Amino acid sequence: MSRPERYARNIPIYYLFQFATGFLIWVPVWIIFLQDERGLSLTQVGLMEAVFWVSMMLFEVPTGAIADRFGRRTSLALGGFFFTGGTIFFALADGFVGLAISYVIMATSMTLYSGSGHALLFDSLRVLGRTREYEKHMGRSEALMTGALLGAALFGGPMAGLWGLQTVFLIGAGTMAAAGFVALLLREPPRSEAEFGSDGLHAAPISAADAAADNRSPQGVISNVFEGFRIVMRQRPILWIILLAGIVTVAYEMPNFFVQPFLRSHGLSPSGSLLDGATWSALIVPGFAAMSVGSLLAAPFVARVGERRAIPLLMFGGAFLFIPLLIFDHISIIAPIAILGGIHAAIRPIATGYINRRIRSDQRATVLSIFELMMAAQMAVIVPLISASADVIDFRFAYGLSIGVVLTGGVVFLLFWRRSHRRDQTDALRRISLRHAPQAIALTPDGTTIGVHTNGVYANGNADTATSDTVLTQQDRS
Repeated sequence: MSRPERYARNIPIYYLFQFATGFLIWVPVWIIFLQDERGLSLTQVGLMEAVFWVSMMLFEVPTGAIADRFGRRTSLALGGFFFTGGTIFFALADGFVGLAISYVIMATSMTLYSGSGHALLFDSLRVLGRTREYEKHMGRSEALMTGALLGAALFGGPMAGLWGLQTVFLIGAGTMAAAGFVALLLREPPRSEAEFGSDGLHAAPISAADAAADNRSPQGVISNVFEGFRIVMRQRPILWIILLAGIVTVAYEMPNFFVQPFLRSHGLSPSGSLLDGATWSALIVPGFAAMSVGSLLAAPFVARVGERRAIPLLMFGGAFLFIPLLIFDHISIIAPIAILGGIHAAIRPIATGYINRRIRSDQRATVLSIFELMMAAQMAVIVPLISASADVIDFRFAYGLSIGVVLTGGVVFLLFWRRSHRRDQTDALRRISLRHAPQAIALTPDGTTIGVHTNGVYANGNADTATSDTVLTQQDRS
């Protein structure tokens, strides 16, 4: 913990890591690749997504526990390198089974850097005494990632038109390898409460049982996993914010998920010529631009309205954007779809900031991985069902299902979260009111001390007995 300023370099390096992981030049064409080059229907694409998210469910928490046990820096680097291999396998695989295997590899890779990056950023800021800046830096890093996606969208379409879809994936593999090398430049911050020492200002508000747990020897990976789930289930505000943020994010991401096949249904394609690719990219870019803006605005938004109101306001504000999606079948609805992308991008830094301030450092990556796991579980159920509805019926019906998920499950989770949040705040205030105040010291004219005992009775500093009539104030001395 000496020389904490050494950890300040983690912030710009993490920015660079996020940029490198975001520059996935194949993102604007991957659904078209699966449909045109591999012959998959939209329903099969949805099933592929289910494979991806189920894989994330299986590996998210174990890899988070590995990061807590062996280091977040190592986990980030491995994630970049494994994703490189998964992307190459995806580009070369032929048939549903081979593509599914590549999805498993890429999903596992993402679990290695999803919660780990958030944990490393927060603990780096904690060493510096700047945890209140988390949403700002998290938002900036997410904005850089989506900004890189925006740049990838600009180049991906024209490159696909010039060199073919498969070549674009191989180029994307190189950027993920670069991300792995960038992660190796990070400095590993402390990963346990004991290493932080006395840190009442920035430590999570934990119970006596949790505080006692900090003195235990380091746990194994399996123990870390069970401890992480125990924390989430015991701290109900964390459980309900995870479920709420997850379902809103998934539902508001679905229209963006459909952008590529939606454009294709209107006769557009990135293949054929440079102009076709450029036109395709121009229509894909607004979604990524809005995501970048949403990530940047998350911190000032939550600072203005408060963490209790931020997600509900985004949730109900986004619901109105579904109205044109349900009425019109025109390319112009790209605009509200893009804004929905900005909303779901803003939710992640707000939700993870809320969670980070309520968990211990030694469980940070594990609990954040549980957040990703539960979101993956929601994805695994919602994406295939809504994708099939778009395939069988139409996109407007699929949009209606998306907003229906928010107005049913989302509202239920919101009510439970608000109630548990209020209860948690009430309990915290009660604990503070019952806490013994530190002893106050006053000097008498002859140099002896008078101290305030925790029971409110004043005692002479040179004696062990307390009396109630020896209070000395500044007015008495004058």
